[in-house]
Amino acid sequence: MAHVSMADPFCGELCKLSAQAAEETGATVHRGGTYITIEGPAFSTRAESNAYRAWGMSIIGMTTSPEAYLAREARMCYAVMAHVTDYDVWRMAEEPVSVEMVIRTLTDNTALAKQAIRTLVSRVSEDVDCECFHSMEDALITAPERISADERERLGFLLDGLID
Repeated sequence: MAHVSMADPFCGELCKLSAQAAEETGATVHRGGTYITIEGPAFSTRAESNAYRAWGMSIIGMTTSPEAYLAREARMCYAVMAHVTDYDVWRMAEEPVSVEMVIRTLTDNTALAKQAIRTLVSRVSEDVDCECFHSMEDALITAPERISADERERLGFLLDGLID
């Protein structure tokens, strides 16, 4: 068993490169903020939306949380390039969010995302040695001698270099 630190779930270097790549597409980029993952597929109620804002959440989404944990456990860099589709239902002057609205904006965002990812991929170096690659070094709780041969084989890609 292991418990990885999730104090800072995103790779700082990959976040920086992602933001730069998105800016180069001409997109409006907001760096930083706080992301909350909600159960989907469902839109927030007005009360939920207002609660998230009161908590200081910058963006609401239906992915990212499980992926961030899995990437950290696999010692992979992970960042989010979140393309906003709507303002949820807290803006009373706006019409409530609808599937049609989200799809229309999502389609527009897709072109920007593809362009940004092409730029990003060309700039990611294989020689990076950030803390993401070391996330499991102090995370193992189970004593190595108690991990069976079958478990070592099954989890080898996660345990590689951590235990003899």
